[in-house]
Amino acid sequence: MALHGFTGRGRDFAPLQALAADSIDWICPDLPGHGPGPLVDASPQATIQYISRVAQENLSHRILLGYSMGGRAALHHAVSQPDYWDALILIGTNPGISDPTERMHREKDDAVLSQQIEENGIEAFMARWQEQPIITSQSTIKPQWRTAMQEARKEHSANGLAQSLRQFGQGSIPDLWPKLGTLTCPVLLITGEQDAKYTAIAKKMLPLLRNGDHQALEDAGHMAHIEAPKVAIITIRKFLQQVA
Repeated sequence: MALHGFTGRGRDFAPLQALAADSIDWICPDLPGHGPGPLVDASPQATIQYISRVAQENLSHRILLGYSMGGRAALHHAVSQPDYWDALILIGTNPGISDPTERMHREKDDAVLSQQIEENGIEAFMARWQEQPIITSQSTIKPQWRTAMQEARKEHSANGLAQSLRQFGQGSIPDLWPKLGTLTCPVLLITGEQDAKYTAIAKKMLPLLRNGDHQALEDAGHMAHIEAPKVAIITIRKFLQQVA
């Protein structure tokens, strides 16, 4: 199961699916708050329940991959049910904000942004969102893939994205740093070498994991698995072979 990032869609993983169609079966749902007619309860508990339901209905092998916000969702599920998953792959993932003051400021910022989404609509929000430095590296993605991703984002509802940000933004979710040591399954951390912030976070996470590995992909930023998909698939396949 592959979980997308904030503003993303399950279909964002299509390039990876195409590259590994001969060896990996994919389930790529839209997370709460995302897609047309979204589940509007995007709270951590509702997200965990949603992941469990989709997994029970679709998965024979329990491998969970999450990117950015989807990585937070994957990590939340894994620490809440530590024996559920055979392996975990986290791409550009932050386990949480430990400093209470920083968390409070982030929660306020997310609340303001949520209101702007509702007031100004999806198109205006996405134009602003894609100007962030951490997002601009996605300009290197193949034009047809990037166009497909942008078209899929137009199907979001303002209310859904706003709820996702309010309920599952980094200012609202629990800090999972203290729980990393409870994970017993193999964990692969993937970052793009050009994404200095999340590469540093992955290096900080690694010694806290019982069975962890970190791979930084060359010529890739925050969305490393789509910016460097061929290398990402090689890395994922090698990890799954080791798990098997």
